[in-house]
Amino acid sequence: MTRLTLRPYVATDAGAVLALNQDHLDEVGPLDAVRQAWLMSLADTCLVADAGGEVAGFVVTVAPGTAYDSPNYRWFEAAYADFAYLDRVVVSEAHQRRGIGSLIYDAVEEQARRRGRVTLEVYAEPPNVGSLAFHAARGYVEVGRLAQGNGKVAAMFAKELGCDDFR
Repeated sequence: MTRLTLRPYVATDAGAVLALNQDHLDEVGPLDAVRQAWLMSLADTCLVADAGGEVAGFVVTVAPGTAYDSPNYRWFEAAYADFAYLDRVVVSEAHQRRGIGSLIYDAVEEQARRRGRVTLEVYAEPPNVGSLAFHAARGYVEVGRLAQGNGKVAAMFAKELGCDDFR
């Protein structure tokens, strides 16, 4: 079995991360190389799941107070004083159902503990049933809904990590 590690994103991961992102556009927004570089410059956390030198997945979180223009991020910024916004997480098809998602979330939640919560959105209309179930099982709670302008509606989720200082 290939050894899996989580490590910080480095510039040489850019092509593989961009390709993974573009292969999962039903779950995450599109990127091009310029926007990806900009997003990485704003990231609070960016980790890569490395399976024997192959990028098997990645995650990006953004803290409040950045120039990030995502309406979902802005929604959370208006609701909470501090948070780690999980902007995107992708695991390659070839590496799904091997615990990589749980490993990534464990790391994100540990790093976000200093901020008090992790926030994210999941499509509720049409429902992303698997993702909704995964997040519910991990203790994420729906805190609102936001129309996405593409006919979809996002369920806004937060997981409290020991801090209860709501705005």
